[in-house]
Amino acid sequence: MKKVLLMVTLCILASCTNEKKNENPQVTNEIQPINANLEKLKIEASRLRGGGSISNIALENEKAIISYVKNYTEYKQLNPQSKLTKDDLNAYWSTGDAIQKALIEGSVRILKESSFINEIEIILPFENNVYKIDVKKTELEQFIGKSLSQIKNNWTKTFIDPYVYDKKGRESFFNKFGTKN
Repeated sequence: MKKVLLMVTLCILASCTNEKKNENPQVTNEIQPINANLEKLKIEASRLRGGGSISNIALENEKAIISYVKNYTEYKQLNPQSKLTKDDLNAYWSTGDAIQKALIEGSVRILKESSFINEIEIILPFENNVYKIDVKKTELEQFIGKSLSQIKNNWTKTFIDPYVYDKKGRESFFNKFGTKN
């Protein structure tokens, strides 16, 4: 009887050991950086103009894709606790070239703050139009005539003043990288 009990116990212990080895598969290092980069991108995107209106953030290879809400209903689904009214949201986007400023500043801000991104696309639907900007680092550097590190080192003088706050510079930048459909 003791031999039978000992044999059964050994069989059970042997089978438990084999099962546990298969229960914990190794996590590859390929997934972790992608998830970490996506989390970094989400943090940076939340800092953009109208960041509370961002509905989707994706990272495909080295391209970031950021989409804003399509309308007030989608905004309220995303932010049910918000006291922002439909009129408030419309007023925000319809004053002072806010859409172009948000797209231009936001796209380059993401590129300068996220070394793992080489291209960014931002989509902002508003009043039956879809505004979109798609900027690649190399094209940005060619357009401005400065490297991204030079832009980053003197952000306001090199980029913000001439391309966000200056109407001619903003229009030139948007005509190069943006669309309105």
